[in-house]
Amino acid sequence: MFKLCGKEYNSKMSLEAMKKFKQSTGKDLWCLLITMIEVFATTSESSVLERMRLLYEACDFETASLAFHSLCTSESTPLDEIQDGMFRVGWMPTEREGDITEPWPLILVMLAYDVDKQFNQIPETDKKKVGTSE
Repeated sequence: MFKLCGKEYNSKMSLEAMKKFKQSTGKDLWCLLITMIEVFATTSESSVLERMRLLYEACDFETASLAFHSLCTSESTPLDEIQDGMFRVGWMPTEREGDITEPWPLILVMLAYDVDKQFNQIPETDKKKVGTSE
């Protein structure tokens, strides 16, 4: 799940999301999300301005909107709505309170961490399949 401008969107990493993103951008969705985590993790000592610039360089507005849209589980969510929410929250943190104003690069980083958690939590039913030849 991610929230843009106060609106919640259900999301999930899937093969379909990866294919949709690749068709739209020619880029790999996993690589993009890993890059966002890497930039965020390696810029903790940077100023806010520099950190946000580096995140933006790792993923521009258009590419990010397609990533959000690809990961959104509701097929009825228009891309324009995602882009409008991104535009409204902007690309820099503000002094305003609440998660309604989180900038989209940080929302994408949080989503990337959520996807990482998704793949680190192997359901009990799948644990039997891992490492067995049955």
